Amino acid sequence: MTVKKDTILQIALELFSNMGYANTSTNRIAKKAKVSEGLIFRHFTNKEGLLDAIVAIGTQSIDDYLLKMQNEMDSKKVISLAIEFPLNIMNENSAYWNLVTSLKYQSPEIAAKYHNSETFTRINKIIENAFTNLSYHNPEMETKYLFLSIMGLSSMYKQNHNKEELVELVRFIKSKYQI
Repeated sequence: MTVKKDTILQIALELFSNMGYANTSTNRIAKKAKVSEGLIFRHFTNKEGLLDAIVAIGTQSIDDYLLKMQNEMDSKKVISLAIEFPLNIMNENSAYWNLVTSLKYQSPEIAAKYHNSETFTRINKIIENAFTNLSYHNPEMETKYLFLSIMGLSSMYKQNHNKEELVELVRFIKSKYQI
């Protein structure tokens, strides 16, 4: 990726995250990135193409994390990684998560385009396999319960909740699973 293309992506992510996708023009992105608006169109075709590229990068970081979980042989470590997901993956790129969350409210049609149920299915399967390997009585329900906890932590993270409290909650959930 060229430096200018990367700069455009970073500036677009920042502006989309802070100002909203609908409220951010490609002209504003171009001015802040110190490039021509035509260069944005050459690299990304249009504003939606720019958003597609940003989402693809964010999705890749999630896929990398899930691959790490999937390749982990220790089932307790898999559950630990799942519990740590909000702190690890969301902390890595908070602007991306702000954007994804805001899209849900700003433009449900656009948000629906990027909703990836395959990711949720994949993480649930990885966690359920770990609970099965650890001989939990009802791995499917345990997975759903843990996933609700993870989503709650994610929601708290997105709302800029006290990070120290989130770390403490992660420790608490891990202790419940004796991890």
